[in-house]
Amino acid sequence: MLEAQNILLGLHADSQERVIRAVVQRASEIGKINDVEKTIQAVLDREQESTTGFGKGVAIPHGKTDGVKEPVLMFAKLASAVEWKSLDDQPVDMLFMILVPDTAQSEHLQILAKLARRLMHQDFVDHLRDANSAESITSYIQEQLA
Repeated sequence: MLEAQNILLGLHADSQERVIRAVVQRASEIGKINDVEKTIQAVLDREQESTTGFGKGVAIPHGKTDGVKEPVLMFAKLASAVEWKSLDDQPVDMLFMILVPDTAQSEHLQILAKLARRLMHQDFVDHLRDANSAESITSYIQEQLA
């Protein structure tokens, strides 16, 4: 689900909502979204339920809506950290975004569980933080989540 085109590096955004908007917009540009505003709202609504700020500077926002054409995993590294109401009260500088159509069963939960398990390992987080190309991030994540 993760390809180099799904990765944003050095994303400039100064708020949680602007980060979400930028990543959803990118998902739309690569053909995964058919309704940008509906998808953004689904992700924002999910954030209202409870934070997706996992900790260690990482968030895993996600949304399920008919605004999504097909399941997609996005990744972004931010130019500077933003407040996310994270579990550890630290700002977020990296995120994975999982977007799935309403018709999806549990694919996003399986991806979420795999990511959460890997993100508990500091070496995984450090490797992502140090990576500087979409290709290296893609191959590393595919290898780790296989």
